[in-house]
Amino acid sequence: MSVIRTLPRLALLCGAVVLALAPAGTASAGTHTVTMTQHQHGTWTEPGDTNPCAGDSITVTVTGNSVFHETYFTGSDEFWATFTETGKGSFTDNRVSYSGHFTFWGNFNLNKRNANTTSTFSLRFTGSDGSVVIGHEVAHMSWFGDPETTPPTLSFDKMRFTCG
Repeated sequence: MSVIRTLPRLALLCGAVVLALAPAGTASAGTHTVTMTQHQHGTWTEPGDTNPCAGDSITVTVTGNSVFHETYFTGSDEFWATFTETGKGSFTDNRVSYSGHFTFWGNFNLNKRNANTTSTFSLRFTGSDGSVVIGHEVAHMSWFGDPETTPPTLSFDKMRFTCG
């Protein structure tokens, strides 16, 4: 499913946006810490995804929960954020119905000296014919130096799927 490849890349993209926007948002006077947490619950569809085992186009229905948490100092360039999204999903491919569970986690850390963002994604779906789709991905980027002016120092994306 392209959601498998899209979500970790989305985390890295969100990390880049956070890196670009957080310093401006944290430049207000004062030195206290601000913390915000958002919770989301619901059901949605992901049309145009791809079954990674068969290569077929599918639409995934997801019922999930997410938590996004951020903390920053108002008088500083320091910023931290984490998120977790977990839920159940289902799709049909060639008359085989798949259902299973996924978990997606990520973090962003930033200051003017360095930054990093990491995400992990895991899923396990079982088909009505007994087949399985199991996947895991870890993606990471690090900056040693001002992330607004320095290219990433370290970057990797490791993905693994088991189909059977």
